[in-house]
Amino acid sequence: MTIVPTEQTVQAHGLDLHYLDWGNPDAPPVLLLHGLQDSAALWGTFAESMRDDFHVVALDHRGHGDSPRAETYALADYIAETRDVIRNLGLDAPVLMGHSAGSKNAWMCIAENPGIASKLVITDMDPDSYNPGSVAMISRYKDETDFYENREAVVERLRSRQPNASDEELERDVDALAVQLDDGRYTWKRSRDVVTKYDRPDVWERLPEVGAPTLIVRGADSTLLRHDVAVRMEAAIPDCRLVELPGGGHWVHLEQPDAYAAAVRSFLLG
Repeated sequence: MTIVPTEQTVQAHGLDLHYLDWGNPDAPPVLLLHGLQDSAALWGTFAESMRDDFHVVALDHRGHGDSPRAETYALADYIAETRDVIRNLGLDAPVLMGHSAGSKNAWMCIAENPGIASKLVITDMDPDSYNPGSVAMISRYKDETDFYENREAVVERLRSRQPNASDEELERDVDALAVQLDDGRYTWKRSRDVVTKYDRPDVWERLPEVGAPTLIVRGADSTLLRHDVAVRMEAAIPDCRLVELPGGGHWVHLEQPDAYAAAVRSFLLG
């Protein structure tokens, strides 16, 4: 049975940000941070698998999902709003989990706010300022349309980025990421500014400051987080382990949800 989360807002870094809460507030808290252009709802499959053991909350960052647009989209903005969400929701040393850019937001928040999180899960993100895989992806985002003639076209666009995801997951992801317009077409929920103003500084020097036990999850087919870079990250973070999951790329948590949840659960409860 699908568990429907409650939709709420929290004031953070000058904005009323939208978030989803799967309940179980007496359990240890987990805060989920999505990647660039994605949304809180994209964590739905994972959140449902974890909510019996954890109080799972997923944030819509500024300009994403159902959160408001903003003037700026610097890394510092995402770090500040992550910090404020933790404090203003009263989450006591939560597990911070991110995918892609959300992972960088998470580890930078921990580096700048020691003790704010109990553990960290990084999902397929590197610390580099330049990454050929990311450059290719961002270039495509900037060049492609924001509008699709029908739902099937959105499904196929999502299938092109996460080819191993199930049809059920892809249909769910459409609802998480897109809205239907009055003329029947679909468009993304996110603001285009999150792409055009994307901020990607080199933050390798901050990894030794991550003072929380850390799990790095890499999709074995990922072209964004290379194996050699993930190994370097594992060595740079003081208490860190690396897991690589076959059959998944950059969106490994959507393509291999059972294996991803098992790896995370082992790290958090093992």
